[in-house]
Amino acid sequence: MSQIAPLSFVTIKNQEKKLFGTGLAERLSTEPLVAVYPDAEFPNMYHLVMSLYIPDGQEPEINDNFDDMREEETEAGRLWVRQIIIDYRRNEAEDHTWSLWKVIIDYAVKGDQAQAIRVMYRIGDPETSRGTVTTVKRPA
Repeated sequence: MSQIAPLSFVTIKNQEKKLFGTGLAERLSTEPLVAVYPDAEFPNMYHLVMSLYIPDGQEPEINDNFDDMREEETEAGRLWVRQIIIDYRRNEAEDHTWSLWKVIIDYAVKGDQAQAIRVMYRIGDPETSRGTVTTVKRPA
């Protein structure tokens, strides 16, 4: 049974998107490649780094509301997970090529901390990917 999510408010301090390459025949990962780590100087500040494969000609759109947390069963046990969605349109052509994007988001948390982050693709509406779950540290 899921518990009610604790209060957590996130402020995005900085967001950078950089296109690394286009015309890739295949994507090396069907899910976002994600790393998250705490800021060395400021408590409750985090850096989220994502590598994303998106169909050529599209730019990933990232939801800017990271407040939502859900209790989920993960490989590390039951954790409070902050969910981040990356949107892009479905490419109808079967033989399309891919672009590699790097996205860096710096954000501050006021309130309860998530134990993990899930980054998911939402391809068109409403199909979503399984997503990638990552933690700042291994839960105790």
